[in-house]
Amino acid sequence: MRALVVANGEPPSGDLLHRLAETADLIVAADGGAIIALDAGITPDAVVGDLDSLPARLALSLPPERLHRVSELDTTDLQKAITFAIARGATQVDIAAAGGGRADHALANLSVLVTFRGRTGIRIHDDLFEISLVDGMATIDAPPGTLISLVAIGPCEGVTTSGMRWDLYDFTLTFSPRGVHNEVADTPATISVRTGDLLLFRGRWVERHA
Repeated sequence: MRALVVANGEPPSGDLLHRLAETADLIVAADGGAIIALDAGITPDAVVGDLDSLPARLALSLPPERLHRVSELDTTDLQKAITFAIARGATQVDIAAAGGGRADHALANLSVLVTFRGRTGIRIHDDLFEISLVDGMATIDAPPGTLISLVAIGPCEGVTTSGMRWDLYDFTLTFSPRGVHNEVADTPATISVRTGDLLLFRGRWVERHA
């Protein structure tokens, strides 16, 4: 079961948001993410969070059974929305509108890829990238020249790639620019990591280096 969670960050293009919605069995807005969904003409199946960012006029426009107030302070609205989707049976969660704005919020939103490791597959989408966690191994079936960046959240040991323009073998990546702006050379490319939290940024465009 695939779920789309619309966060309350910078909205993606309407085209991307609609493509994600069309493949979703469940659409969940994280609090003010309902504004982004409704503005795009997408009615969420549920709005989850503390609901402090949802204008009263929009709340009144939705059936009350679709509003799910979760007031706990230990989790963000995005975490609450993902947890709701998993409880409803989601095995894949696509997240949109999780970037932009405050840098601390954008970085915290990326952390859900690690927080929910092993509970469901999660991908964060914007108009430039599809972002996921390399949980052991990832395969990239993309045209040669597709931009790829690897960002280590803390030390990542045993990073090995194949099919990339600049491959790594049993390498240790740290939280640094190393790993940014590589590209697919042969498809399918693979990335593996022995230990650590490694984020994979898969570009939506081809940019071959000279």
